Amino acid sequence: MADVQKQKFVVLLRVSTKSQSADGLGIAAQRRDINLFLQHQEDPEVVSELVEVESGAKDSRPVLQEALRLCRTHRAALLVQKVDRITRDLEVLARIVKDPEVMVRVASLPNADNFQIHLFGCLAAQEREFISQRTRAALAAAKARGIQLGNPRLAEINRTRKRAARQFADQHSNLIWSLRNKGRSLREICSVLN
Repeated sequence: MADVQKQKFVVLLRVSTKSQSADGLGIAAQRRDINLFLQHQEDPEVVSELVEVESGAKDSRPVLQEALRLCRTHRAALLVQKVDRITRDLEVLARIVKDPEVMVRVASLPNADNFQIHLFGCLAAQEREFISQRTRAALAAAKARGIQLGNPRLAEINRTRKRAARQFADQHSNLIWSLRNKGRSLREICSVLN
């Protein structure tokens, strides 16, 4: 009797902000949907579960890159709750879906093929633009109502930071100049200061 090959998955959970991560609700909802998906798979194995707190629109996504590396290493599928949990950047999604070593599975679209994943990626990219438009409109409306945007204490905070930086520089300038005069590199000086 032939052995049945285990289905391997690398689970990627993503929220955009630290506050979403802190309340755990976004992650919990994603994990619930993924667990429901896994219950309907034959002998699934979760190789790794990675949690990323990063905007899906960002280019630099080390956690996503690690998830893709694990998929290639373990010949596992990348499993996410929804397509927009991978990315809201259509170009990035296209590269991932086109990668012959990475299979993408979506818990909310259990039977989706690459074409359908692309379509949902288009919708996610459009939603990103809508979010941006709504945010700009809301900020403009708030400003028109006289609401002061940003941190009202920003100037004070920056003065405090500059003062602390000057104090640090004053305290350590002799050491820095001494090391520099001895031919030490900036990296070596940083190591000493750290």
